[in-house]
Amino acid sequence: MRELIYLLGLSLFFFLIILFLAKKQSIKKIIIYSGFPFCFFISAILIKRINILSINYIDLLIFFSFYLFLFLFSLALLKIYKRRINLKCGATIFFLVTLLAYLHHSKYLNYIIIFLRTPRIQIEDKKISLSGIIISGLIFFSFFKFSKFIEDRIKAKIEKTSLLESTRSGLIPIIIRYTIIVIGFFISLEFLNIDLTSLKVLIGALGVGIGFGLREIVNNLISGIILLSDKTVVKNDLIEVKGLIGRVEKIGIRTTTIRTFNNFEVIIPNTELVNNELINHTHSDSIIRIVIPIGISYSSDPFLVKEILTKSLSKLNGILKDHPIEVFFTEFGENSLKFEISIWIDDPFKRKKIESEARFVIWKTLKENKIEIPYPQLDVHLKKS
Repeated sequence: MRELIYLLGLSLFFFLIILFLAKKQSIKKIIIYSGFPFCFFISAILIKRINILSINYIDLLIFFSFYLFLFLFSLALLKIYKRRINLKCGATIFFLVTLLAYLHHSKYLNYIIIFLRTPRIQIEDKKISLSGIIISGLIFFSFFKFSKFIEDRIKAKIEKTSLLESTRSGLIPIIIRYTIIVIGFFISLEFLNIDLTSLKVLIGALGVGIGFGLREIVNNLISGIILLSDKTVVKNDLIEVKGLIGRVEKIGIRTTTIRTFNNFEVIIPNTELVNNELINHTHSDSIIRIVIPIGISYSSDPFLVKEILTKSLSKLNGILKDHPIEVFFTEFGENSLKFEISIWIDDPFKRKKIESEARFVIWKTLKENKIEIPYPQLDVHLKKS
């Protein structure tokens, strides 16, 4: 009993040290969930190796502490990832860990390991086992997830410091991410014991596939690099392409996402932005002009119309006061005198709202001054047969 108390005390000592050194909240969650069983497992191994205490069933303690640590560690990772753990997820993890412990205890795990390590595939003089494929896949998957984590961290860091323009700040994290993915790919090949010379046939076939089936994807990737490296389109720009108007939400390596005024997210291939005509309403500045056409009766005074509309629209919220309101007499129409009112705003995303408020003001002003907006007229002559 005294030896077991020593073991628990040593485990608690290691656990408190690790908990003290942990700074991030996610690391603390893992330690709180699984830290003590891990320390108990390490302490038991140390005691067995050094042989400083004679504890009965030390192997059994090591066995149960390890699988208890594995179970709680898996729960901690699941909680960090999903924020909430339901009974089904916990029961699934418990079943898998229990199954692994049973296979380990019954020696079946050794047969499985031998089966996985036995070479199953041969490429020239290279032999590949199932365990190599699994480890290689896990390594590539880890590098892939790690690259996304690094990309998000670099983006957050750049957005806080604002050292670079938005296009440059979007390109750097993407280049770093794909560099990490490529490194992970070559490392995974190394674990498979495969060199690139063994894959020359596969690489040649891949080149042919890129030339035919993957041509559009490659074009989009190159177009994405072009968009991210120049100043044609940046995040939060108001653009119009093929009659579609919206704010740029994200410029990716393959596609660009824009949000329309109806709050729809439209995903556009980058080649559409590079190869087609594109209108950027906020490329150099955000100042735009709104033109509102109206028609008034021939019996109205056009000079009075210009005066009252200029005066009433100058009080409208959202327009630029340092840009004059202009009223243009455009033509003598069939049924009315044609005018165009020109106002300037500095927020293109409020264009529809300000344009609507301007029409309300125009209608109210003309109504108060008894200036008629005529209906279209059509004369019909009937002939007697």
